[in-house]
Amino acid sequence: MKKRTRRHPRVGKTTSSNQETMDGNYYSVSSTHLVQKFSLNSINRQVARKGLGRKPDPSFKRRSGRVTKQLVTRLSGKKCSEIDLQTLGQHFGKYIEAVNLVLNRVYSLKQRAESMGMKLEDSKGQGYVVLREEPFLEWKRTNEFGQLVFERMYRNVLETSARIIHSDYTRRKLVNALLEILSNDLKQLRRLVSLKRIPADLVRSVRKSGGKKKGSYYHYALAACRQVCRALDIQLLKDTDSSSSVRSIQRRRVRDLIKSGAGTAAIVSMASRVNDWMSNGYPFIQPVFRQTTMEFAASTENTTGQGYWFKEDPEREDEIIVYIKTPPGITGHERTPDSPYRSQTLRFRFLDWLPRRAARARNKASEAKKKGNEWKSTELEYRAERFEDMSLQLRNTIRLQQVTRKLTSLRSRKDPDSEKILKLKEEMEGLKKSRRCAPPVLKVRGHRVTLLIPFKSPDDKMLRRVLPKTLRTRRAGVDRGLRHPVVLSVRNGGNSYDETKIGRDRLYKKREVLRQRTRVLMSELGLKRNNWEKKRAMVPPPNFILKKERELGAVWAKVRRIDREISHQLAAETVWFCEHRGVKTIYFEDLRFFQPSGGFRTHSWNLSTNLWGRIIEGVRYRRQALGHKYGGVWTVNPAMTSQNCSACGERGLRVKEHDSREEERGGEFFYCSSCESRLHADVNAARNILKIQKKPTAVGGRTA
Repeated sequence: MKKRTRRHPRVGKTTSSNQETMDGNYYSVSSTHLVQKFSLNSINRQVARKGLGRKPDPSFKRRSGRVTKQLVTRLSGKKCSEIDLQTLGQHFGKYIEAVNLVLNRVYSLKQRAESMGMKLEDSKGQGYVVLREEPFLEWKRTNEFGQLVFERMYRNVLETSARIIHSDYTRRKLVNALLEILSNDLKQLRRLVSLKRIPADLVRSVRKSGGKKKGSYYHYALAACRQVCRALDIQLLKDTDSSSSVRSIQRRRVRDLIKSGAGTAAIVSMASRVNDWMSNGYPFIQPVFRQTTMEFAASTENTTGQGYWFKEDPEREDEIIVYIKTPPGITGHERTPDSPYRSQTLRFRFLDWLPRRAARARNKASEAKKKGNEWKSTELEYRAERFEDMSLQLRNTIRLQQVTRKLTSLRSRKDPDSEKILKLKEEMEGLKKSRRCAPPVLKVRGHRVTLLIPFKSPDDKMLRRVLPKTLRTRRAGVDRGLRHPVVLSVRNGGNSYDETKIGRDRLYKKREVLRQRTRVLMSELGLKRNNWEKKRAMVPPPNFILKKERELGAVWAKVRRIDREISHQLAAETVWFCEHRGVKTIYFEDLRFFQPSGGFRTHSWNLSTNLWGRIIEGVRYRRQALGHKYGGVWTVNPAMTSQNCSACGERGLRVKEHDSREEERGGEFFYCSSCESRLHADVNAARNILKIQKKPTAVGGRTA
């Protein structure tokens, strides 16, 4: 019998933060950061505001019955101008080049990369501190690093490089542990390459051999097993002259080859390859950084050298100007007195939408309270308080930056004013004590630039003021249903349950229409491309094919936006349903390796694209904002939860109607012949998920 996984710390064991919420008492201080997105606009662009009639000028305008083209506003639909995007692209290019230069220096010697990985293993998150102590990575104005990035940005370069090196070191260690297991046990080698999925016990053995017995190393070990399995498959198919670039075809051919008469020879060939890797080393590839993401996390707060600067726009309401320092050799906008970076400045603006959202939520809360809907009023009051708290954090950060700059300027004078310095010091200490947002992250995707600002979670005072004090002792089980995306069951005690089926039929129907459109476009595009390549090989495709590709990309972008909206709505409704009923812990079924079976038509596709991971992450994120440490979210093994009866535990039947007894595959209802129980099939599964965490099959891991 497997050992039951312990969810709570042992008695007497000290932890960094007590789990007050998880143990029944509601309020606790959380250090979680809630990330909010802000779209950046060029400095001279009019920011569109919903509800005020401000929109970007269209490319075409109707005048006196005729449509005339506006030449001046040709590019007004883009939030960022081409010049700003080009300058920012050069900035990202130098940042990426600096990270790859650090990686080349580290991986130039095998022993150096190994020693750096071991040091980063013990660095406890301070990766750039380890790298900056190395002489070959020293930043100087005259060396290669100084010509690419400025000094403070080089800390971000080292932080990014440290994460890449540590991740690669972990992967290499686990791959070598797997090779040692496979070289000593041919049975494990046969299981790895012949089974459809990676054996879980083999993954746990690799994780244990790599030095970790639990935690997120399971996923690293799983990735290492997949990497070695893929390399063995490719090598075997090359030897048998049946190679393919499609992974599913590779797996099928290897499994068929092992099941055939040549299976023994194939295993011997793979074992020889494993022994060769053990002797000469596995052919690892040096990691390369390619992401168009720049983090300011390694920067020190409240100084001009950190690479970004905020300033409230005095003319436009709730708009904030952000100054981004460009690296050496890149000149941004003309010199402005407001910028601390002079000519090395890239200027954008964004709308601080937090106050407007807070005011709108308060109005809706008062309307809900008048109608007698206390639950809805509580949700909206909490939303308003949270947005106001985030806006205050952002304003405090801006004010702290300005005060710090003024204080530095006063101290550098020949005859400093001691009274002003003392006042600024007192103001700065007060701003430091108040909660403020963390350094942002800058992302570029196409013509869109996004600023991600992390805010600290609401404190216990705000939660006590807004939310009713309720004892959190209940548990909830969540099932992913065939017909309802989320089916939630909360146990009240005994055989009493509060249950709900959460769905968004309108959004799902719209999503299905768009998915059908993508199928048609992909078919048309495939035919057009095949015809063109047959007639005119090595000639670029014409405009009518490129137009069709752009249309397909636009439809897929709409599908992704609907996916995000569905996941947000389902997660929010799930969280508040549990919050109003005093739920302490939520159990989701672990479907990371779910493979839908055939014969269900659209049901199989809906199950495989149900955004389950996004929903779980959204629930965890929202519950952390409500004070729950780690969100109180767990995943459990869903085996047999849909087949067994939640009342007696016996095997039941899936039936079409509520009062039917004839079995039907994929039926909506569940019937148990042993105890005559009749339930909705997804409700029965949700109740089983509530019980399965008490058994040894529970998965002891949060989704964080």
